[in-house]
Amino acid sequence: MEKVVVHREDFLEAIRRLRLLDDTFFHSCFEGRADCMELLLRVVLKKPFLIVTEMHTQQDVPNLYGREVCFDVFARDDDGTEYNIEVQRSDEGAVPKRARFHASMLDTMSVEKGKMWKDFPPTTVIFITENDVYGYGEPLYHAERTVRELAHKRFEDESEIIYVNATFQDDSELGWLLHDFNCTNPEDMHYKVLADRAKFFKSNEHGVSTMCKIMEEIEKNGVTKGIAQGIAQGIAQGIAQGVAETTLKIIKRQLKRKEDYAQIAEDTDTPIDEVIRIAKENGLAY
Repeated sequence: MEKVVVHREDFLEAIRRLRLLDDTFFHSCFEGRADCMELLLRVVLKKPFLIVTEMHTQQDVPNLYGREVCFDVFARDDDGTEYNIEVQRSDEGAVPKRARFHASMLDTMSVEKGKMWKDFPPTTVIFITENDVYGYGEPLYHAERTVRELAHKRFEDESEIIYVNATFQDDSELGWLLHDFNCTNPEDMHYKVLADRAKFFKSNEHGVSTMCKIMEEIEKNGVTKGIAQGIAQGIAQGIAQGVAETTLKIIKRQLKRKEDYAQIAEDTDTPIDEVIRIAKENGLAY
């Protein structure tokens, strides 16, 4: 009995420290909430009337021919543009080739037999990074293809990658949004829709219970050590490293294909020793 009480106290302390930059909390707050996603996209894209018509958190995208991916959030707006939004605390997880891969998997989801190229939807991948990965102090970094011989005229493939620098905070709509993503106390948030969601999971009895159950599931997947390290170094970081159920499925599939442990770890943002542990416990080690 004492062990359970200790765990719950650890979880409650962790919940108090969670931010929207922690993917576990981000998924929870945004799941099923088009209003939260509309706010994010309207501010980042400067499209005040954008409407989200579809969204899914932790969208698992299978790939019969190679690596798979689990999107933090997949969304579609009323113009048909498709989005993948990722929160990324580690600089290593925000490398350009990973963004390229995520963009390609967005396209894979849209390919249907007989579909005309003109009907191929625009796509945007958005990485919200804890650090300024480019180091130039800009709030946004837009990556688009251009044609070199035409004075870098834009290559009109309607594909875009945006890095959002969460260290940037000023007195603007974007600055307020990034402040809220860094904030642990809902009372200090600027945007009510985000504050209400954060408050629900941090203060409401049902919301807190839901978060505790999520953490218990993470712990069952064998990341007690990660949680313990998070308590010592910043609890939320340890929890954010937990292996979600959808990510676990991807790891198992890649292990069955005998892909390199290090590559699986990089693809799924999972510590390599955790990948090896999963392999051993499921009879998939090699």
